[in-house]
Parts: sequence; structure tokens; C-alpha cells
Amino acid sequence: MKQIGIIGGSFDPIHNGHLILAEQARDGAGLDQVIFIPAKTSPFKVDQKPASGQERMKLVKLAIEDNPFFSASDYELNGPDVSYTITTLQEFKERWKGEAVIHFICGTDAFLSMKRWNRADEILKEFSLIVGARPRYKDKSRDLMIEELNVLYGTSVTKVQMPKIDISSSDIKERIRTGRSIRYLVPSKVEEWIREEGLYRSLV
Repeated sequence: MKQIGIIGGSFDPIHNGHLILAEQARDGAGLDQVIFIPAKTSPFKVDQKPASGQERMKLVKLAIEDNPFFSASDYELNGPDVSYTITTLQEFKERWKGEAVIHFICGTDAFLSMKRWNRADEILKEFSLIVGARPRYKDKSRDLMIEELNVLYGTSVTKVQMPKIDISSSDIKERIRTGRSIRYLVPSKVEEWIREEGLYRSLV
């Protein structure tokens, strides 16, 4: 049976941190495929104006085009205004029914906040998690959470080691707005397309 990883987020814009997490998850957890799913609107970012779904999907496709294990889906972009992880995971579980196991990929910060997510108990009972673990970053909190979720929900959590790289989409947008370099923070094709289209020059 195939092992499929789902990685979601605003990807506004996608950057090398996202790609490193996805690749380490693929390699560390033995995934056959990782699917990137840009959110239409994150429930945690309803007061922010992202780039359009079409623009963010274009950037994702440019970022992953040279990795045969990566693909992208516009499922959430075509759905309700606010995207909830549980709905997406259940949709892809049904799509791959009998053919694949679905795993949810996330970073440490998202993992530590997961109990506050919409229908979090369903995520934790129905799906396994793959969590990016940066060296000496919230190690104790993360490991205690893993133990707690296993006891409460029987959640399977795989830790994959990540390099200590601090890249954020908000910092990238601020750099663009102020005319600073984003080279090596995003793939070169993403940087080129952002520059050619003038994306984020008026967005923060």
C-alpha cells in the first residue's frame, strides 16, 4: 500500500523551508508521494490578504517541478472560503481508499498547537503525523506532546530531523516590499516569477 504525505498551508509564498520539510518527511518516513495543498484561506489568517490562489499555486508548481515525488492539488482553493485540515485529509483518504495510507506533515509549532484545531480529535484518531524536528527547538514540549497524543488518541507520530533553518513567508514578503534579496530563501524559479510578476511589492 502506498504511503502518501499531505502538506498544507498558505504557501504565500512557498519557500525552501517548506520544501526541506516535505523532502525530509518523504525520506524519513518512506513516503511514495508528497502532495502540496495551498489553502484558500487559513483559519488562522482570516484577517490577512494573501496572494491569489492561482498565483500561489503557480509558485508551488514552479518550486516542486524538479522533484518526481512531489505534486500539487488545488482541492482547497476550489472549496469553501476557509480551509480545515480535517476536511482535506478525509477527502484524500477517501480518494485513495484501499490504495494508500494518508499522513499529515507539519512543523513543530503547528504540531504543538494542533489540539486547538477544528475537529482536532478526528485528525489525531484517524491519521498519522510526520513532524519536522529542528535541533534543540522545543524538543521537550514536542516529545511530551507525542507521548500525550499516543495515550489519549493512539496517534502515530514520526519525527524527522530538520536542519536549523529559519525561513518565513512573512519575512520573504517584507524583503520583497523593501527591495531586499530573497535569493536562496526560495527556489530560483520562484524568485524569478515573483520578480517578473511584481508579486508582493504592495503586500505585506
